[in-house]
Amino acid sequence: MSLFRNLTYRILFALGLTISLVSCVEELELESENFESIVIIEGILTDEMKNQEILLSNSYELDEQGPSALSNAEVMVQSSEGETFNFSEVEPGVYLSDIEFGARPSVGYRLNVITSSNTFTSTEVVGEEPTSLDNIESLEAKVNGVDGVAIVATATNDAPNSYYKYEFEETYKIQSPYEKFNDLIINEQGEFEVVPKQNEEFTCYNTLPSQSIIISSTSELSSNSVNSNLINFLSSEDVKIAYRYSILVKQLKINADAHAFYTTLRNLSESENIFSQYQPGFLNGNLESEGSSDTRVTGFFTTAATAEQRLFFNYTDYYDPIENPRPVIYGPCEEYVPTDEELREFLISGSVRFFLEENPGIYSVIIAQCVDCNFFGSNIKPNFWID
Repeated sequence: MSLFRNLTYRILFALGLTISLVSCVEELELESENFESIVIIEGILTDEMKNQEILLSNSYELDEQGPSALSNAEVMVQSSEGETFNFSEVEPGVYLSDIEFGARPSVGYRLNVITSSNTFTSTEVVGEEPTSLDNIESLEAKVNGVDGVAIVATATNDAPNSYYKYEFEETYKIQSPYEKFNDLIINEQGEFEVVPKQNEEFTCYNTLPSQSIIISSTSELSSNSVNSNLINFLSSEDVKIAYRYSILVKQLKINADAHAFYTTLRNLSESENIFSQYQPGFLNGNLESEGSSDTRVTGFFTTAATAEQRLFFNYTDYYDPIENPRPVIYGPCEEYVPTDEELREFLISGSVRFFLEENPGIYSVIIAQCVDCNFFGSNIKPNFWID
């Protein structure tokens, strides 16, 4: 789910909030009155040759878990050169283009969304000229008094007043504190048996998308360069950098209107709560309703030129594991010798792993998370991974 949809209840303010204040120590209750459902449309048409994506959803009330997908819509993108690209719903609220295509420079694109009750159309946006991402690097840094590793990007562009949005995907290696080669099972005869381990449980990987709105521009700079723009910061105590870390940084060159929209959205996402001083009301995008329905729409449709780079680094590139012990993802790990009845229950539930055969028929175990890294990631090495 995108950050935009997660912030819906903050940015729309279509809810009428009734605040019940009984006393300074009682819980603050929020109620939504006269709730107005608002259509949310998101789409960044990139210059990558791929199945482009459009996201559709409805706003939600404060007591709901999140936005609801807007399904069964007709979605199409039309170009100024007479092309029509149709989109199909591949999962609730997620629409992919039926064919692969990329936004071309100087070509105009317009998004049309037809629902059972209305039609929504974007303003025409023009494909961006190619962009370049010159370099990304990691460096030891201190941010807000916290020691860690910063990921920064540098980009140059021929055009003045260039605007950028950055996204990233981070992948990190996880290693169990114990490398065990055997498992303890209950065999067909109902007896305990030590057997060779069938699954990789010592080394795993986890991949996470970015959850921040990262933007920059050269509009107020003396040159057309963005130097050492902070993309991500990882504390020295973050488990993501405990062994080996990789980040794929994607730079999206967008237009000024899109940059202004994401700037407002970022300001809202950084707000401490919905009662902050930053109260912009309804967040307008570049979409409008064509029908007579009173349904309101927000979101943004834009194009982007992209460039990306991947970076790797190890914990030992910055820290000595002896002087600075690696951050751990596991909880306390203590071996335990259970009774046979306990052991049988533990093995059936999968809550423990074999640790050691203390004596013939006497087994010590440890909680599964201390041996099996699959609790925190996947034992399948990503295709791009380089050790």
